[in-house]
Amino acid sequence: MKIPILQTVVLLSLLVGCARRHESGPAPAPAPTRASHSQTPYTKPLTSLGAKFAGLPLAVQNTVRAEAGMEEIADVLKETSPERVYYKILFRASRRYPPLYVAPDGSVLNPDLTVALHAAQDSSGALVAAPVVVNPESLPPNVTKAIRERAPNAEIALVSREAVGNQVVYVVSFKEPRQHPKLTVFSDGTVLDTPAP
Repeated sequence: MKIPILQTVVLLSLLVGCARRHESGPAPAPAPTRASHSQTPYTKPLTSLGAKFAGLPLAVQNTVRAEAGMEEIADVLKETSPERVYYKILFRASRRYPPLYVAPDGSVLNPDLTVALHAAQDSSGALVAAPVVVNPESLPPNVTKAIRERAPNAEIALVSREAVGNQVVYVVSFKEPRQHPKLTVFSDGTVLDTPAP
């Protein structure tokens, strides 16, 4: 008989304790701790690659298009050295397309930031992307296929990459121009047909 009374007393004291705690309100929340920025490796705002590319000066955009065509970009970085501000363009196919360094005026820079190719100017003085000599082995597959279809046995003398508006074209000259006239091929493999003389 003593055991049920003892259990009842213990139960009542527990209920009274819970009721008092509930009446006084919830326990105060711990004070928030201040977040330290040095605790996270993520320090840059989220930005899409398209937005980064669109934010480049037009001359830089034109140079990137002229140099790499429609090659997929992995990142666009604006960097500063003691001598200059420049843009470093990284490509997904990094073996075929090493980082491209471009000055704000569109000049192509060497990795040591010396000028490799000055930005060209048209008759009005506006900067335009200059033609660039390209190794035939580094042409986009669509361009190579188009050249083989149009001139399967021709020996290539020179290939230059040029910007035509917002498009990139490859101008192919052959060692025997009388038998194989120049070809102008868009980066997608479309051949620009020129009228016969």
